[in-house]
Amino acid sequence: MSLTGFSFFAFFAVLYALLWVTQWTLSKRADALVTANKVILILASYFFLAFADYRFCFSVMAITLISYFLALGIEKENKNDGKKAKLYLLIGVIATLAMLGFFKYCNFFLQSLCSLFGKSFTELKLIIPLGISFYSFFAVSYLMDVYRKKYSAYRDFLSVALFIAFFAKLTSGPVVRANKFIDQLNEEHHVSLKNLETGIQIVAVGLFKKMVLADHLSVFVDDVFGAPKAFSGFTVLFAIISYALQIYFDFAGYSDIAIGIAKILGYDLDKNFDLPYASLNPTEFWKRWHITLSSWLQEYLYYPLGGNRKGKIRTYINLFLTMLIGGLWHGANWTFVIWGAINGMALVVHKIFLKWKVDKFGSRDAGNKFWKTVSGILTFVFVCICWVFFRASSVGNAFDVFGSVFNTYASMYQAKDND
Repeated sequence: MSLTGFSFFAFFAVLYALLWVTQWTLSKRADALVTANKVILILASYFFLAFADYRFCFSVMAITLISYFLALGIEKENKNDGKKAKLYLLIGVIATLAMLGFFKYCNFFLQSLCSLFGKSFTELKLIIPLGISFYSFFAVSYLMDVYRKKYSAYRDFLSVALFIAFFAKLTSGPVVRANKFIDQLNEEHHVSLKNLETGIQIVAVGLFKKMVLADHLSVFVDDVFGAPKAFSGFTVLFAIISYALQIYFDFAGYSDIAIGIAKILGYDLDKNFDLPYASLNPTEFWKRWHITLSSWLQEYLYYPLGGNRKGKIRTYINLFLTMLIGGLWHGANWTFVIWGAINGMALVVHKIFLKWKVDKFGSRDAGNKFWKTVSGILTFVFVCICWVFFRASSVGNAFDVFGSVFNTYASMYQAKDND
C-alpha cells in the first residue's frame, strides 16, 4: 500500500473516522483513550503490512518482542552489576541485524561469493519484509539507548509495538527515537481540525514533490539510464541532473507525507530534509540530507566505532566505514557499496582539508561569496556523480552512463582539434 495510492487514503479515512468516534466515546476517560488510540494504531499498522503480505507481520512482531524483552533485561542488569547488560544488548542487536541481513542481503552475498569462486548461483526465493530496513534501526536505537541509560525501558508493550510498527514512518522514515515518539503516545492526544489542516498542507506538499515532480522526472531518467549509449552525452548529462532532483523530490516527498500523516493524528515526527543541494561541502550535505538517518548513523554506528576519540587515522576509518555501511543499508548491490565508499572518502578528504585550512589560515570559514558559490557548485557536481552509482542497475551501467557523457565531449574536442 503506497502512501500516494488511493487505497492508502481510503484506509486512512477509515482510520481517522474510527479515531474520531473513539475520542468522542471516551472523551471523559483520558487513560482509556490513550490505550484505545494505541490499539487502533497498532491494528492499523499491522493491516498496512498485511495488505502487502500477511507474512510481513511476523518479522515486525519478532523484532518487537526482541526489543521489548531484551530492553527490560538490559535495564534490570544496569541496576545490578551490569555484567549481562552488554550481553543482552549484543543478542538483541545481532538478532535484529541478522534478520535484516538474511532477508535483504542473503542473495547478494551468496551471489558475490559464487562469482568470486566461479560457481553458478540460483537465487533464493526470499521476499524482503516491508519496512524492515527502518524498523530494524528503530529497534537497535531503542536497545542501545536503554543500555546507555538515556531513558528507562518501556514496560507498556503497546507503546513499544507501535513505536516499531507505526505505518506512517515504516517505509521511508523519518528514523525516530523511541523516547521522543513513545512519550507522545502516552500523552492524551486528540484528532483536531487544527492538526488536520496543518497535516493536510504538509501532505499536499509531499504529494506534489512525489507525484508531480519526482514521478514525471523518473520517466525521462528511466529511459536514459536504461540505455545510456542510445542517447547523446548532453541528454545523459541532463538525465544525471534530473535524477538528482528526482531522488530529492521522491525521498523528501515521502518524508513530508509521513510527517503530515502523523501530524493529522496528533503526533510530531522530525524534519528529514533541509535544502541539501544548498550545501557548500559534503559534510554539510549529510547534515541536510535524510537528517534523521544521518544522525542515526552518527550516533549508533560512528560513535560506537570510536568516532573521533581515537586519533586522526581512526577517525577517518570510522567515517569511511560509516558511509560504506550506510551505502549497503540502502540496497543489496555493489553500486550502493561504491556510492557509500565515495561519500565516505569525500567526508575524509573534507575533514583533512578543514584541518589544513585551520593550520594554515586559522579559520574554517568558506570564504567570500565567490568561493562559497564555487564550493556549492562543486558539491552539487560531486553529489550528482555519486547519484549515478545510486541509480544505476549495475556498476557496468554506471560506467556506461559516464562513458556516454565523456565520449560526447571527447568527440567535440577531437573535432575542434581537426579543424
